[in-house]
Parts: sequence; C-alpha cells; structure tokens
Amino acid sequence: MSKFLRAVSLLLALGVAAPAVADDRPAAPSFNLRTLDGDRVKLSDFEGKVLLMSFWATWCAPCKQELPILQDLLNRYGDQGLAVVAVNIDDPKTIAEVRRYVKLKKFTFPVPLDSDSKVLSSYNPRVALPFLQIIDRQGRRVANHTGFSSGAEKALEKEVLALLAEKPTEKAAP
Repeated sequence: MSKFLRAVSLLLALGVAAPAVADDRPAAPSFNLRTLDGDRVKLSDFEGKVLLMSFWATWCAPCKQELPILQDLLNRYGDQGLAVVAVNIDDPKTIAEVRRYVKLKKFTFPVPLDSDSKVLSSYNPRVALPFLQIIDRQGRRVANHTGFSSGAEKALEKEVLALLAEKPTEKAAP
C-alpha cells in the first residue's frame, strides 16, 4: 500500500475529516442609514436572517413593480427568517413623495434613505436601478439582480426558499 493510502486510511480510522470547502460568498458591505421613520438601520441588524436589500427610487417604474413582490415575500416568509430593506435613493427634496408612496402601498419593511447613493455604489458601482442584493444569514452576498421583469418573482422565491433552508453556521468561539 502506498504511503498516501496508508495516511488517508489512518486519518479515516481516527475520524479526521477532510476540511470543508471554503465558502466563496463575499461579506456584504456594512451600512448605517436613517429610515423614513427616523430610526437607524444597519446590516448587523439583520444577522441571522436572509435579507433582500432593494435599492429603488420613486421615478423608477421597474422599482415600483418589484417592491410589492418583496412585501409579498416578506408577508409569506418573514416568520421563517426573511427580512426586506428597501433603500431609497431619491433626492432629499422628494422625501415627502417617498413617504406618501410607502404609506399608500402599506409597506412594512424599513425604508432607509441613501440620497447620495454611497451605499448603493458600494453594492453596485454601476448605480443601476432597481438593484436587489440577496444576503444570507451570515451577512454574505449570495446573488444580485439588476432591473426587473415580470415573472422574475418565481425565480426570486426559489432563491429565498433555498437560503431559508440552509442551516445557519455557528460562529467560532473566541
């Protein structure tokens, strides 16, 4: 028997497993923004949850198509660990319009304000809208979607369900 096979046999006999494949999901950039309600919201507030982070503006028609779908997903899967944040990038002069729209649509998710688009550009340097970032329970970027097309909600729901089904990883002891 070769030395390699003997070494592998010994490791298996001792119950030593091969190291897990490193997860290649990059960490999501942190943020700290004030919401329409005046509260502060930051990425760490959603630790342990699957987060759908949408960047939108009131002048963006596809954004307005996407937001009700995100509210529907939150209504259906919020109790399973889904969270939604809709980061608005409108000019500060139009915040009253943003507030009216959110109230009219009865959105229950936080709406942080990113009027200088600094947070958007950290997630999406092209600054295209709508832009949806999907973040896993550990605060890592899983996928993103630029633009919106009718029918995309089914694929998004599958992505959400797959992430909700993942077992949360335990943090290493300090």
